[in-house]
Amino acid sequence: MKDKWRKGIAGLLLLPLLMSSAVPVYASEDLLPSGIPAAGIGEAIEAYVDENAATTAGMAVSVLNAEGTVYKNYFGYADIENGIAVDENTVFEWGSATKMLVWVSVMQLYEQGLMDLEADIRTYLPEGFLTNLKYDTPVTMLHLMNHTAGFQETFTDLFVKDADMAGMHSLEVALSSHEPAQLYEPGAYTAYSNWGVALAAFIVEQISGERFDAYVHEHILDPLGMEHSAIAPDLSDNSYVQEKRRELQCYTTEAELIPDCFYYLTVYPAGMCTSTLTDFETFARALLNRDPVLLAQETWEQMFTPTNYYGDTELPVNYHGFWMIPFDVQTIGHGGNTVGCSAYLLISPTEHIGVVVMTNQSNEEIYNEQMMSLVFGEFSETAYFDTAREMPSGMYRAARTVRVGPLKLASLSFLSGEWAADECWDEVRTDDIHKICSAYSDYVEVPMPVFIWEFALFILWITALVFSALSLLVKLVRSVICKRRHRDQKIVLGRWSAGAAGLQLLGLVLLGAAVSQAMGYAVASTYAWMFGAIGVLGIVMIVFSVYGAVGMVKRKSSRIRKIYNGTVLFLLISTVVNIGYWNLFMFWAL
Repeated sequence: MKDKWRKGIAGLLLLPLLMSSAVPVYASEDLLPSGIPAAGIGEAIEAYVDENAATTAGMAVSVLNAEGTVYKNYFGYADIENGIAVDENTVFEWGSATKMLVWVSVMQLYEQGLMDLEADIRTYLPEGFLTNLKYDTPVTMLHLMNHTAGFQETFTDLFVKDADMAGMHSLEVALSSHEPAQLYEPGAYTAYSNWGVALAAFIVEQISGERFDAYVHEHILDPLGMEHSAIAPDLSDNSYVQEKRRELQCYTTEAELIPDCFYYLTVYPAGMCTSTLTDFETFARALLNRDPVLLAQETWEQMFTPTNYYGDTELPVNYHGFWMIPFDVQTIGHGGNTVGCSAYLLISPTEHIGVVVMTNQSNEEIYNEQMMSLVFGEFSETAYFDTAREMPSGMYRAARTVRVGPLKLASLSFLSGEWAADECWDEVRTDDIHKICSAYSDYVEVPMPVFIWEFALFILWITALVFSALSLLVKLVRSVICKRRHRDQKIVLGRWSAGAAGLQLLGLVLLGAAVSQAMGYAVASTYAWMFGAIGVLGIVMIVFSVYGAVGMVKRKSSRIRKIYNGTVLFLLISTVVNIGYWNLFMFWAL
């Protein structure tokens, strides 16, 4: 009830701002791809915001075309609690939309003949910089742009609170401190990689001889007149943005406050840019108009040429780092999320229209995704494929996952059925690869024996933990009863089974604490020891297993006792196997 009351108040607070700051600079009766007249898009957006006022914190939006701004407006609050409204001075974080700055930088160096997009990236890196490459196939800049270099997902030390950790003192240190494993051969699978994009930015540093943030200011932000944009890990490259970011409060998708929402991004080129809506719009217009200040027209033509497709179709997935986002028309751009903000930039080169959206809500979709259809029209499968298709049978795992290291448990997620009914996808089946191609991440078919093995192994582990907890509880109750009745309880194997149960539960406590720390963006060095301790517990469990097995052979006991101890031994061994299979001991691989 209290939550509903608060949401209602938030909605009332927003209503006076729904019509504020509208700037219909360009009014045309021409229809947008959605069928709405350009002159009426403002009214449509305002009605849409009104419908979602109760869960809206703050939002800024601009619809633009080649001639200028079609519609621009600010809604809601940068700080609900203190009644600070969103306006032209409010700054928001771009999140992963920052990656577009990396790709423009890369194409600038390509245009100057300083970079070959199809060369082995080790050509541009310090000797021995990459240490986890598994395949002989060279990784190229095009692989990094298409997110097909084969790297697994990285979670640790991505967002940090400690200013001394910001940028890990240098992009080189930040990258080398957490180099991911290479799971796939380059070019085989799409698997979105923040680390891979930051690696591309580091290559820009190596070729240009400048820090990446300095390069972006000199070659992109300053030439475009983007005076209210910052990209350095601590935003120190623009004092205005740094100060305005301190004033911004962040919220959940339900408009609930996220306290202390500013985090430093160690691989900052992947998502640290922060700016006003006007600057975000300026960058979008440069892309839409193919501004010669950034790239020559020939380079723009190449940049917006597809570099990756949905399987064997002619439907593009990626344009040199820019994603194709399907609506009623194809759009090109990038979205982004941080701990407290969301943003999206989309342009339609064929329709000469673009939209930029910024919010102070994490993982926001109502405006950053759904509202886009007011301009570009609704996605429909028939607009892209001749006939409706059914998803292939089988079990699939996202290629964007972790399969090496103590966070491997994150890969225990499978998909089946028609999960992509509202998305573009295509099936690829060869002798070596069976996958479903999708934007941001392909989905790799998991052989049924592997699926059964992983699922059964995990269920056994859960069973072992529940059995251990119940066993200790029963032993505790029995001990209390025996003590009160002055009975002596001298059962060696009983103590052994209690020890086995205690070890398993201690491992669970350590795992829970470590995962909690990781999800809370704690620095990896503060919880890596927990995974090391789990590894030590695994060794102790092996010793316990051998001791228990020998004891069961040597000692005579009742049939029930044998069954009980055999069950304890089996479940203890299954826990050891889980620790090994899920790499829970690999503290060095964080």
